[in-house]
Amino acid sequence: MICSLSVRRAANAAMRGTAIGSQLKNCTSILSSGAGQGHKFKFSTNPHQREEDVLFMPPNLRIDYRSSASPFAGLKKISPAASASQDDELEARDRDRDISVENQGDDTDNEHEEDDSEDEEIGSYYSLIDQPEPSYVIPLPQRLNASVIEFASATSSGTLHLSEDVFGQNPIRTDILHRCVIYQRNKKRGRRNGGAKTKTIGEVSGSGKKVRNQKGGGIARAGHRRPAHWRGGAKAHGPKGSVQNYETKLNKKVRKLGLKMALSQKLKEGNFILVNTFSDVGTYKTKVIAQTLQNLAGIGGKAGTSAYIVDHVVDDADEDNEEAVITSLDGCDINLRVGCENIFRTKVANQQTINVYDILKYEKDMAFTVLDGNKINGIV
Repeated sequence: MICSLSVRRAANAAMRGTAIGSQLKNCTSILSSGAGQGHKFKFSTNPHQREEDVLFMPPNLRIDYRSSASPFAGLKKISPAASASQDDELEARDRDRDISVENQGDDTDNEHEEDDSEDEEIGSYYSLIDQPEPSYVIPLPQRLNASVIEFASATSSGTLHLSEDVFGQNPIRTDILHRCVIYQRNKKRGRRNGGAKTKTIGEVSGSGKKVRNQKGGGIARAGHRRPAHWRGGAKAHGPKGSVQNYETKLNKKVRKLGLKMALSQKLKEGNFILVNTFSDVGTYKTKVIAQTLQNLAGIGGKAGTSAYIVDHVVDDADEDNEEAVITSLDGCDINLRVGCENIFRTKVANQQTINVYDILKYEKDMAFTVLDGNKINGIV
């Protein structure tokens, strides 16, 4: 009984594997040559799919359409009525398949196949008419001519030629970036106190005089009153309470090279924004600054992108003068620093404190590194 049941399960698995294999063979993807010339990307899992601007995704194909790597990214979902001619072909194919399934296998197999047919009756259709054009990497040295944006109005105010030594690294060495990230994370852990500490034989109180004679007493020998197995004695192999240092060493030249690699990668991805100045907003209100960041590049909010904002402001105000106006806080514009405190997934820092870890951390989900164009030459 056990052998026949195992054979039956193996046969059913083989049949399902054959069906899945036939479906995968029907998946076609045609990528036209000539980037940027208006050619469209064709991808279909329907063998009867005609060359139309409609993309069909069956329910057994588990692809998240929100992913940028998905062929359905940026497409508009349409109703099945928009592809009525294709629906007739799909229904005819499903009926033929159901008839063939009913003629083979036992009752258990028919129940599984009926459940599968019920699930596959529903599919998703996506329109390729409004398919977004893919973005391509700008080659060097044209990539170094970066546009400078006005922070308040989100309009272009000119261009700036970036240094090839800092922003033109090619290829991007991921090993250098990895070493810099490990170094920065270990540095963040820093030096920590060990916490618990116990006394050893040399630290616990008690006489060092021999307690009793070595022989003749009929009892174990003892040399002092502080052994670990005696009450009031020392602790054997206890915690030392020493300071734990997690910092690792990384040469200064390697850290500098890692910063160049990170900035070059951000510029290559198109996630690098140059801002003329951050002081043109003129207010510290979070609502105004959040709307400005949203208009600039969709920064902020749970659905927006994250941002690593770097500024460099030197306050020339006299500390002794009580009427002097303070314009900077921790080396950043004071309005920008105060206004971004409660904005989700944003960090404001001075350009002298930037590091590879923060640049890569805020690069997730189209993160933008916003830098002040007036101080761009002093980054590295």
